[in-house]
Amino acid sequence: MIYTNTDLAGVRSFVPEQEMEVRIIGGVEAWAHSWPWQVSLRFTTMPACGGAIIAPQWVLTAAHCFKQYNKVDFWTVMVGKHDLENPNEECQQLVAISKIVTHKDYNRMTKMHDIALVKMKTPLVFNQCVRPIEIWMGPIEPKKQCTVTGWGTTRENGPRANRLQEVNVTCLSPEDCNKFYRGVVQPTMFCAGDPEGGIDACQGDSGGPLSCYTGSRYELAGVVSWGVGCGRAQRPGVYTKVQVYLDWINELIQESCGQSKILTCRLDSRPAGVYVTLEGEVRVGSVTEACANSWPWQVSLQSKGRHYCSGTLIHHHWVLAPQHCHSKATVDTVVLGGHDLRFMAAQTIPVDEVFSHPHDGTFPSTSDLTLIKLSVPARFDDTVSPVCLPHEDVKLDDSWSCVTTGWGSSKSARIEG
Repeated sequence: MIYTNTDLAGVRSFVPEQEMEVRIIGGVEAWAHSWPWQVSLRFTTMPACGGAIIAPQWVLTAAHCFKQYNKVDFWTVMVGKHDLENPNEECQQLVAISKIVTHKDYNRMTKMHDIALVKMKTPLVFNQCVRPIEIWMGPIEPKKQCTVTGWGTTRENGPRANRLQEVNVTCLSPEDCNKFYRGVVQPTMFCAGDPEGGIDACQGDSGGPLSCYTGSRYELAGVVSWGVGCGRAQRPGVYTKVQVYLDWINELIQESCGQSKILTCRLDSRPAGVYVTLEGEVRVGSVTEACANSWPWQVSLQSKGRHYCSGTLIHHHWVLAPQHCHSKATVDTVVLGGHDLRFMAAQTIPVDEVFSHPHDGTFPSTSDLTLIKLSVPARFDDTVSPVCLPHEDVKLDDSWSCVTTGWGSSKSARIEG
């Protein structure tokens, strides 16, 4: 799965705005910020392609956007944007890029695998104007109405739009699509438009989202890829079918989970165990100090600056912790990137919300879990990154070798004989 803030993913936002601009090819100007996953990919300072936010640090777009220039220094991502002529829109966020990943099998001639992922240097702040979109996983039925958005040209070889445009298009069957394009449309693609022409994406819309409504929210079905002209009869737009690439997307987005860029200190090869010293102290054996920041998903839960429990970072916005720690929203803080708690850690973020698993009445509890939502997204770097979560079908057995980390005591009170 792709981890997004599902409360916001695919939910449109409507903010009253200035009068509508001229129509694009069969479409109209969108309400300002009403497609909050839409991004503008900028080459130097010029809008070059569209894209869609699918995670706090990731944008999905088309590979052909980077066929000439693929150095990250040339590109930036602009989100929360509506009017490209207004340099000071309240919602906009301009973010540098750390990585561009085009599909390794992208073919410029056939347009196969025309898909790319862009990783931003810092996570986005989601709000009314900036939200992610989930991927459409159902069948793309013929005659389904979806919406393509972008700042592309308003006619073939015409001027670009300054304000974001939208147009509703009809998904076509593979048979009709290949009838129009003489069999060159592959199963990783699909067509949308009107056989009679007049509605379409155009130059400058490349990489932008085709968003389809589920009945409650929008999901990303396609990425603007190619076509013959713009809005021509029997030449509908061709889109990359995003759902085909879900495994590829997930593999790249989650590539850094569960990995430390700092070498882990040599562990004691003996398993942990509890023993009693000659002096009567109960101790935990085989405990060693970790290398600083070698477990970058380890967090300290703190109240009034004092550590009271540990937690595990699983996402930019989320920490998993024991329910019995009784974390408090708006009061407690989460400290990330820490090693020696006597010193200031890399990031300290207030707790926004706490979601506890319903108690099952057993003791000890078999559902001792709490999800903690951070008030702002964690910044991933060498000292802060998430742990991977195993698939629900994965079973824990004696083939696993596990390590427990934390700041807890390794000894308890003396036992009096």
